[in-house]
Amino acid sequence: MPSMPDMNIIITLLIMLFAIILFSIEIVPVDIVSVLVVLALIFFKLLSPDQAFLGFSNTALVMIGSVLIMTTALVKSGVADKIAHYILRLSGHSPIRLLCIFLITVGIISSFINNVAATAILLPAAVSIARASKINPSKLLMPLSFGSMLGGTCTLIGTSTNIAVSEALPTYNLPPFSLFEFTPLGLIIFSGGILFFITIGYFLLPAREKEEVMEDYGIREYLSELKIMPSSPLVGTKISEGVFGNMQDLSIVGIYRNGNNIYIPGDHFTIEAGDSLIVVGGIDKLAKAGQTEGVEIKSGYKRSDKDLEPGDVRMAEAVITPDSVLEGKTLKDVNFRHTYGLSAIALYRHGICLRDKVGRIPLRVGDVLLLQGEIDRIDALGDLLRLIIIGDVTPERFRTKKAGIAAIIFLASIIAGVAGITTISVSFLTGAVLMVISKCLYPEEVYKSVNWHLLILIGGMISLGIAVQQTGTADFLADLITNTTAGYGNYALLGGFFILTVLLTQPMSNVAAALLVLPIAIHTAQNLGVNPMTFAMTITIAASCSFITPLEPASVLVYGPGRYRFVDFIRVGLPLTIVVFIISLIMIPVFWPL
Repeated sequence: MPSMPDMNIIITLLIMLFAIILFSIEIVPVDIVSVLVVLALIFFKLLSPDQAFLGFSNTALVMIGSVLIMTTALVKSGVADKIAHYILRLSGHSPIRLLCIFLITVGIISSFINNVAATAILLPAAVSIARASKINPSKLLMPLSFGSMLGGTCTLIGTSTNIAVSEALPTYNLPPFSLFEFTPLGLIIFSGGILFFITIGYFLLPAREKEEVMEDYGIREYLSELKIMPSSPLVGTKISEGVFGNMQDLSIVGIYRNGNNIYIPGDHFTIEAGDSLIVVGGIDKLAKAGQTEGVEIKSGYKRSDKDLEPGDVRMAEAVITPDSVLEGKTLKDVNFRHTYGLSAIALYRHGICLRDKVGRIPLRVGDVLLLQGEIDRIDALGDLLRLIIIGDVTPERFRTKKAGIAAIIFLASIIAGVAGITTISVSFLTGAVLMVISKCLYPEEVYKSVNWHLLILIGGMISLGIAVQQTGTADFLADLITNTTAGYGNYALLGGFFILTVLLTQPMSNVAAALLVLPIAIHTAQNLGVNPMTFAMTITIAASCSFITPLEPASVLVYGPGRYRFVDFIRVGLPLTIVVFIISLIMIPVFWPL
C-alpha cells in the first residue's frame, strides 16, 4: 500500500475533485473553472506563478487555434460542403447504404476538421436526404454525431484532445504524436464503428414516427383563427401596443384581411374590424381569448404546412449551436420578430415541445426553433445568429472562388508539417495566417472561429497536470492503482485507465478528462517499467468515447433534430463504447507494444 500522502498531495487531490465537480454540475463555465484551478495552485504554493502559467504558453493552444481557423476557412469557402455533397451523391435509397455513406463522409471530414463543424456541415443534408428517402432522421443523426467522434481518432488534428495530449507528452520526456500516427488504429476503430452501426447498432437506433411539421411539434390543435368583430375594443389597436388582454399570450402568425393573407404581421400592423387572426397558443389561452369582447373563435380550423407557406414564406427548423448569439437569451431579449421579421411558432427541447410563451424561454444549445417566414430571412438567420437551419431554404452562400486557394493552403500546411520542413505548430499557424491574407476568411471571422473557452480550459488543465507531477500526486495515484490491480496484469491496468477516462469524459470536457488522467497513467507505466506511450494513446482514444450521454457538443446538435431521448444515447452509446474498448485493448499494444 502507498504511504500516507503529504499535505501537498492532499491539496492537489482536493483541487482535482473540486474541478471534476464543477465540470459536472456546470454552474460555472469550464474556462472559469480552469482559471480557478490555476489560481488555487498558486494560492496554495503548489506551483510558482511562472510554472502555473506555463499551460497557457503551450504549443497545443497555437495548434488548436490554427486548426480551428483553417477549418473555418474550408467551411466558408465551400470546400467541406463540396466534398460532403460529392460523396453523398453516391448514396442510394437503401437505409444501410445511406447510413454507411454518411458515416464514411463524416469520418473523412472530421479527420481533418473539428468534429462539431463536421456534424454541423452534414446535419441539414442528413435531415433533407432522410425525409426525401422516407427514412427516419433518428436513424442517421446519432450515427452522424458518433461518426464525427470516431473519425477524429484517425489523425492528430482530428480532435483538440489528440493535439492537447500530444503537446503535453514532452512534459514527461516523451515524444509527441506525429500527424498520422493515429491513422492505422483510428481506421480500425472507425471501421469497427461502421460495422456496429450497419448491424446491431441500426436496430438499437430509435425510429421516431415521421409526421408533418405541425404535428411533429404538436401545435396543430393549438392553431386557431380568431375573428375580430366591429364591436371589439381591439379594433384600431396596434400589435406593438400589447393591449390584447386575454390574448396577450397568443402568438399571431398571420392575418386574413379582405381576402388577402398577411404573414408575419409586424408590430406596426393595426387591427381592423373583420380581420381574422391566425394564432398559436395553449388551449387554455385560446379559451380565454374566446371570452374577449368582440372576438370569435372559428371552430374546426385546420391548416396544413402548405397553408403556412404561401409564396416565399416557409417553415423551417433552426438549431441553437454552442456559439450561437441566442444561447442563454430569450427571443424577447433580442426583439426577434421585429428585428428579423420571423415568427417562432414552437420550441423543441430534449423530447419536449414547448409552445406557450416561446419568446420568454431562455434558449440552450441543441434547442430547435420552428420558424415561419420568408426564405431569404431564414437563410440569413443562419449567419447572423450562428444557427443551423434545417428545411427548405437557400443553401449557404459560400466563397467558392476561394475554395481552391483554401484547399491548397490547408494541404500545404499538412505537407510542410509531415515532411519536417518546419514544426506542425508553425506550419499550421502559417496556414491560418495565409487563410486571412488570401481572404478565404475575414479578420472578424477569425475571432469567432476560435473556441477561446476551449483554449483557456486546455491551458489550465496542462498547469494542473504539471502540479500533479511535481507534487508527487501522480506517483501516489499510480502506486494506488498499481497495487489495486496487482495480479491482474498490464492489460487489466490498461483497461482500468480506459474505463476511468470514459467515465470522466461523460460529464467533463474530453480534453479535461484526458489531461487529468494522463500524468497518472504515465507515472503508472513508468513505475511498472512498461511503455508509457501505450497508456498515453489509450487515454487519448478513451477521451473520444463520449457516446453514453448527449453532453458532447456534436451530440447536442443532433439531439433536437433527431427527437432523441437521453436513454437513446445510453442504449446505443454503451455498446459502441464496448466495441471501441475491445478494439483498443487488442490493437493499441500491437502498434505501441507494452
